[in-house]
Amino acid sequence: MSERLVVHSVAADAEPNADIARRLRDGGVEIVDQQPHMLLVSGDRQTIGRALENVRGWKVSELTKVPPPRTRERVLKRP
Repeated sequence: MSERLVVHSVAADAEPNADIARRLRDGGVEIVDQQPHMLLVSGDRQTIGRALENVRGWKVSELTKVPPPRTRERVLKRP
């Protein structure tokens, strides 16, 4: 089952982003979005884990969605 996960750098001496992206692509993982120290990936958790075995300074975590704030104005009651 394919799920979206975040792969992010947690150390200053972590392996370069390009190397991590290449390892994930070679393992059959789709990279949805890429930033300097963070990747949003789609794929099987085990496949992602195998691609990142023995990688220095990178961690896999769940994708967290935050709903947008309610911006609709409310009518105030009379005092």
